Amino acid sequence: MSTPGSTPDGTDPVAASHAAQLSHCQEVLDRAFEYLDGEMADLDCEKLRSHLEECASCLAQLAEDEQLKQVIRDGCPCEEAPQTLRARILVSITEVSTTTVSGTPLR
Repeated sequence: MSTPGSTPDGTDPVAASHAAQLSHCQEVLDRAFEYLDGEMADLDCEKLRSHLEECASCLAQLAEDEQLKQVIRDGCPCEEAPQTLRARILVSITEVSTTTVSGTPLR
């Protein structure tokens, strides 16, 4: 038998909603730097922005993360990686992107 305010299966819908919200907040915060770095897919960006419109806590945390990135950017001199390192990275990226699901290179 269910108690007042609970669903027929005995769960509290308010508690369940709160738990779902906390889970969504954690997902947003876990992906904050991906968003701030512009590395998030458009659809995911829309979902994150929608959440931020409704969640002051996540919005405040995102603002703090953005400030942290700015402090680091301002405090660290910009040094360009050596050309040989940049070339090796580019080759590695190309090799990874041309590999099939089975792991066999497409060459």
